[in-house]
Amino acid sequence: MDYNLRWSDLNERLRQTEAATGELAAALAELEAHQRDCGFIKDDLADVERLVFADPDDPTRTFRAQVNPKRARRHGGAGVTTPPPDEENLHDGCFLCRENIRWQQNQMQVGFEIATTQDAYHAWMNPFPLLHNHIVVAAAEHVSQEWDMAGSDSTHIDLRRMLNDLCETAGRLPSHVGFYNGVDAGASIPGHLHFQFFHRPTEDPIFPLEQRRFIESDVPDEPMIASDYPVPVALWRGTVAEVVDAASSWVRTWVKANDNRLDRLSSNFIAAGHACGSGVSLYFVPRDRDRQWWNGDKGIVGGLELLGELVLASAEECAMVASGEVDYAFIERALGAVHTPFIED
Repeated sequence: MDYNLRWSDLNERLRQTEAATGELAAALAELEAHQRDCGFIKDDLADVERLVFADPDDPTRTFRAQVNPKRARRHGGAGVTTPPPDEENLHDGCFLCRENIRWQQNQMQVGFEIATTQDAYHAWMNPFPLLHNHIVVAAAEHVSQEWDMAGSDSTHIDLRRMLNDLCETAGRLPSHVGFYNGVDAGASIPGHLHFQFFHRPTEDPIFPLEQRRFIESDVPDEPMIASDYPVPVALWRGTVAEVVDAASSWVRTWVKANDNRLDRLSSNFIAAGHACGSGVSLYFVPRDRDRQWWNGDKGIVGGLELLGELVLASAEECAMVASGEVDYAFIERALGAVHTPFIED
């Protein structure tokens, strides 16, 4: 069957599922089943080991490690890189452009068209997932992952627009957690705007960051700040509109306060929808582009790691677990390796 026809047929089916259940998550679960059945998803996560480590001084504080050796295979790619003679290689072969994905994945990968109030997106399944229902929500248009920090670059995405799309999508997926990784802050494809979402694990649905204490400010419109985490974290809670208004305004002020190091700044945003459509939580972590790794020049730190779950995929990293080297203090130091203050002295 023609790729476009298969795309249309699947998308119609998924829209019917979403309409019947009232849940975007149900449609995405069906998309995952389709992509697993056709062989696109390369890992069923059966071999993944997830470990929980408690702070010896305070058992209520934890970190996690995910031993996921198949994840290391993602660097080899899951498709072809040279187009057939009758296909066009758009945007240097961007792996998130639908036109390229068609030939890169031998017409095997099919996405689901979703939209926010402002933009169109394609939901794609990750072939080497971190957790179940690991989705890449990529802009239908080829636009940069970089947000416009300087406020004057039309080639970069507008901060408020990006946060609105992330939070709107999170609000429709209360069973999931989503995140935006900035360029040089965990973004695997910096040339194309995308978010990642995955279903909360059944056995440990609340992540370590979400369990930490956040201190409320006496100053109006200021975010809550994590009191005991290895990296600075700001938190907003409320309706999508309230959170986007407050966060975009505060982050713009943060940018101005750091005009002496704008060329080094990046960021992570993590969004979680509340049950019954009651709002969202949005976490912001400042990042230094020169501090992307927890293990020297290896072990990238993105949204899942900042949630408190360190991903160990390489043979060297898996050996650390086998030797007993990985514990609460190990993960605390690993996250601390990417620490940069909200404002540099």
